[in-house]
Amino acid sequence: MAKKKLETITFEYKISPNFAVYAVCGAFGGLNSHGEIIMTLYNERAAIPERQTYSIKDDGSIDKQPISVEKNEAIIRHVMFGISMNPSVARSVGQWLIEKADAYDRYAEGT
Repeated sequence: MAKKKLETITFEYKISPNFAVYAVCGAFGGLNSHGEIIMTLYNERAAIPERQTYSIKDDGSIDKQPISVEKNEAIIRHVMFGISMNPSVARSVGQWLIEKADAYDRYAEGT
């Protein structure tokens, strides 16, 4: 009996519980009832496809472009964690960040 030749193959994406991205794209927050500043950090990324289907060529290789993609079209904001600090620490951290961004600007101008 002849084996039926596959015409397509589908890859299903499952996200590991250990999956994490720690690049920070933004923050939001405010003051809590104790007068501390709460800052919640997040990362943004395009949604990972749930499923992609590809054609299989006559030689058995897979086409480079999928013929079908199932995915959420939203931008994902992965809220990673929040931090709490008093205003003095917030000013210190803010100044430190500005100094590092300024140092980067000086470096970039020199390259």
